[in-house]
Amino acid sequence: MLRNHFKIAFRLFAKHKVYTGINLLGLSLALMICFFSYLYIQDEQSYDNFHTDADRVFLINKIRYTKDVENVEPGLFDTEPIEGISKSSANSLPFLKLAETTIPEIESLVKIQAGYITIKTGEEESSELTQYVDEGFFEVVDYHFIYGNSADALSDLKSAVVSDKFAMKYFGKLNAIGEQVNIKGEAIEGFLVTGVISTSQNSIINRNIFLRVENSPYLKNSRYDSWSFSAFSAFIKLNDPNNQALVAGKLRDIEVDHDGLDQLKEQREMLNLGPENPVYSYQLKSLSGIYLDPTLTFFGESSSMLYSLILAGISLIILIIACINYLAISITSSAGRRSEMAIRKVIGANVFHLKTQFYAESLLQVLIAVLLGFTLTQAFLPLFDELANKQFNLSLIENLRLLVFGLAFGVALTFFAGGYPAQILSRFKVLSGLKGNTSHKIKSKLIQGMVVFQFAICLTFISAGLVMRKQFEFINNKQLGFDKEHVVYVQGVSGKTELLKEELSMYPSVVAAAGSDGVFVGRMLNATDVVNGVENRISFITIDSDFFKTMGIELVDVPGILAIEHDQLASGMSFINQSYYEILKEDTVKLNAHINRTKGVIRDFHFESLQNEITPQMFEIDDSSSLSTLFVRLSPNQITEGIEAIKDSYAKITEKSLKEVKFLDEFLESKYEDSQKWQKIVNVSASIGILIASIGLFGLTGIGMANQMKELSIRKVLGAGSKEIAYTLNKQSLILIVIASVISIPLSYSLIRSWLDGFAYHVDISADLFALSLLLLIVITAITVAYHSLKVIFTNPVNILRNE
Repeated sequence: MLRNHFKIAFRLFAKHKVYTGINLLGLSLALMICFFSYLYIQDEQSYDNFHTDADRVFLINKIRYTKDVENVEPGLFDTEPIEGISKSSANSLPFLKLAETTIPEIESLVKIQAGYITIKTGEEESSELTQYVDEGFFEVVDYHFIYGNSADALSDLKSAVVSDKFAMKYFGKLNAIGEQVNIKGEAIEGFLVTGVISTSQNSIINRNIFLRVENSPYLKNSRYDSWSFSAFSAFIKLNDPNNQALVAGKLRDIEVDHDGLDQLKEQREMLNLGPENPVYSYQLKSLSGIYLDPTLTFFGESSSMLYSLILAGISLIILIIACINYLAISITSSAGRRSEMAIRKVIGANVFHLKTQFYAESLLQVLIAVLLGFTLTQAFLPLFDELANKQFNLSLIENLRLLVFGLAFGVALTFFAGGYPAQILSRFKVLSGLKGNTSHKIKSKLIQGMVVFQFAICLTFISAGLVMRKQFEFINNKQLGFDKEHVVYVQGVSGKTELLKEELSMYPSVVAAAGSDGVFVGRMLNATDVVNGVENRISFITIDSDFFKTMGIELVDVPGILAIEHDQLASGMSFINQSYYEILKEDTVKLNAHINRTKGVIRDFHFESLQNEITPQMFEIDDSSSLSTLFVRLSPNQITEGIEAIKDSYAKITEKSLKEVKFLDEFLESKYEDSQKWQKIVNVSASIGILIASIGLFGLTGIGMANQMKELSIRKVLGAGSKEIAYTLNKQSLILIVIASVISIPLSYSLIRSWLDGFAYHVDISADLFALSLLLLIVITAITVAYHSLKVIFTNPVNILRNE
């Protein structure tokens, strides 16, 4: 019997190719998006959850308060640090020693500190990020060792644990045990590889190479053992994870005992904090929770749960649209099969047989859609890798998991979608069907509600896509306060900057060159300045006397400080930006002190992304030789020659080859990679959602117009023209679009406003944006229903009415 049901189903699909194709295409595309969403969310949730005792391992974070803030934990929709507090995982050695020895709830404490090293292989040199860790680090954070043993991998000071990728890159083989890694410092030091770890699982920690913490250059600092020298992060393993709050309190007690209650009171008063504000506290963040906490300042990658929610929401919406289409088309098309059901009942088919037939048809169609969706997932997986900036290598088990997920959904949809025809049509009266009553009598409000929902979602997608595009056009066209065009930069030239500038000055392709530390690229030093009880973060940037001129940054006149010429700048001078000056204006004493030692005020410029507001900055001019980054402005017509000049000069001065010269404008654009990634994802999702909605509308319109053929034929016989017929056919769609716009506009505005709030500088939301979105949807709808409209207009009414 089941074989017969499937045979009939195949014949039905072949007879109604268009509607079958619409259902299969819509469902398969929606399932593809769901599969991608599942892979992304699973990957986001997988960071560091593979460690044996992940629930007992925590990262120590110090929280400093600048405002009275109650909640320090990130919410689901947070993507940035919480305003009013700052979190840091950097701790001083004396603090960590006391924590380890005086808190009995801590089973183990291991330090970790990241830094770049230069690896020398023959004549080649390359930079790699390394982790300096304690000997027992791998007993707490237990990565999978491919070769070697975690217990004694770092037992020697000259031991090195490397990743599988590092081993293949430098030694050409996975088993690198016994190989030597030569690291360039004051002298070449050799480290023996004693372990190779796997990077197949996601981790917040970069796993290139691990060295003993005793080799850290930070320990060479004269203040390394001072309470004020915070450079080391630490992971602790607790005896009981329920003691998390208890240990955090004891960590704060250690800090308070050192600082004293009087100093704590002074800080609270200076920052105008409430009497209950702790000024600072400690937080223990679980190892598996670090990646999805965007409020932490750590040296690894980070993300936000919001991104998973966005992708899950998009995929769910698209799936709902596809299911609505499938349900609506299944319901409306099945109502025309009453004659078939009547005849089958007459020849002996019972209710069970008829129900089974409908369920078999639905199951077969949905299962084909699942297989198509799975196939599309495999085909477009490389494209999704690029969009999501991830690398998904699906194993057999993961592929099977996807299929099971899809099949489970297919079975659920089968019984839901097949429920109407199975329960309703299998029970109608035989006489009604034999009389030829095959017209569709579904309540129109149900179908109209489905169409309105689709239109509202499509309008939201279109509006979001238009705003994202407008915002990035604004970013690309905004004046940043300096000239970013034709500027390249070279890092790591400390001690050679002045020599490079002199050498480059002989090339006509080089317009100007300047050195700096801490602006655009590199590490910036920050301090705080309390003005009128408000703590402000001040960025300290070191530059040479040619920097402002090279970058096209202007000096401005302000009361008390007159701008000086670029050629008057000299070593030892200091400058502040306009934002800092505006803050100092609120405190006359501080302003006068700065006027006495400041040589000028520079116009604000954006050296960070437009997501960040311009902060107060102080610039100190120093000798170029002490600066590590060289910025070079090239002649617009001689870019290639200028790059070659930089490489030649670099090789001559440093006796090393320069592999890559980086453009400043490309670096600045990279700061928007995350937002641009989501713009692409939203655009692709919107396109697929609109496509699915359009093909669904095409199918529903076709069925609806088929049911109106008698009415429209009578209108034509009575003298209605083509324009009147076209208006009648499209009037309902226009009304539904208007209703959808009323629903969509408030929702779109809220979502768009929330996204734009992530940018300190952004475009305004204007009414023309929604008008354009509405116009685009009307055009898409008109194109979608045009085929059916023309078909009805040019159909001879005699062919319809002669059978009545």
